[in-house]
Amino acid sequence: QVIVTTIKSALGLVPASDVFVVDDCSTDTTSLVARKYTKNVLTLTKNLGKANSLNTAIKHFKLDTKYSYILPMDADTRIDSDFLAQTLPHFTGKKNRRVIAVSGKVVGGATNWVTCFRMWEYEIGQLIHKNAQSNLGAISVCPGCATIYKASLFSKVTIPDGTLTEDMGFTFLIYRKRLGEIRYCSKAKVYTQDPKTLKDLLRQLDRWYTGFWQCLIRYNFPWEGQMVDFEVALAATEALLSGTLAVVALLIAPYLLLTNPKLVFIPIMLDLLLFVLPTVLYTAIKARSWKLLYVFPTFYLLRILSNLVFLKSFFKTVIGIDFHVGWNKVKRYQVKEEKWALSIQ
Repeated sequence: QVIVTTIKSALGLVPASDVFVVDDCSTDTTSLVARKYTKNVLTLTKNLGKANSLNTAIKHFKLDTKYSYILPMDADTRIDSDFLAQTLPHFTGKKNRRVIAVSGKVVGGATNWVTCFRMWEYEIGQLIHKNAQSNLGAISVCPGCATIYKASLFSKVTIPDGTLTEDMGFTFLIYRKRLGEIRYCSKAKVYTQDPKTLKDLLRQLDRWYTGFWQCLIRYNFPWEGQMVDFEVALAATEALLSGTLAVVALLIAPYLLLTNPKLVFIPIMLDLLLFVLPTVLYTAIKARSWKLLYVFPTFYLLRILSNLVFLKSFFKTVIGIDFHVGWNKVKRYQVKEEKWALSIQ
């Protein structure tokens, strides 16, 4: 349903001969559709998962020796026509000789209250955290849909599997093996399709957060003394504290509302005036999406649920309290190109 938009966006950057598609044993007509736009389509007969499919395609097409750079893409994203022009200069020059990867900015489309929340999260998270991480040399994840790598990297290592977040695992592997520097470029944009329902959002968060803890355990965070260890430990501690506070707030809020409602309303009003309203307004202006201004009250619910899912994933993965988690891929939907383009301006 979405592969055509993705391939067409890639063709806006490079010729069809430089676009490669790996179909990980899908049961629909993805391969047939892809072959209408490029001859370089590898159809797997056994489902390998994302990491191994990418590794197989890179080896099959010998991309690490044929090219100087490799830009993996997800099948539900559209890459900006300016992406290469913005990222490639980060690899050139003496001061950039150790740069091994450059991550771009992930942008969502505001179609309903759930996707508006995700758009806001992306915008503020990347504006504050991603820029700070880039300056510190401690980017915690190179998004699988928005990162370009030196091709030589794939001659040294492969994308690791075994976790639910292979892109974070690959990022941590680069740091642990000290293979090079990672940069963030906010002007290089990739537009992605986010969950449209609360159920899909919670499933996606469960995968992401579970994969986060899996990667921390696998790569011995935060005990290796790298700057990224400090950054990841700080983020994990903050999120755990937020999740714990969310639980406490839910337990005592009814009592406080009856006995001393100021203790409930004053913190909410401070958060609203000092953080939520200014950042929502900034995002709405930046994305030219005024939907955010009348759905943002729902962000409080989604923030609480997000914190609770993070807390749940910690107990499940680190403490060992088992909760079922599977891939449960987010449902994708076909969008008319002109409507898609309007939603991401």
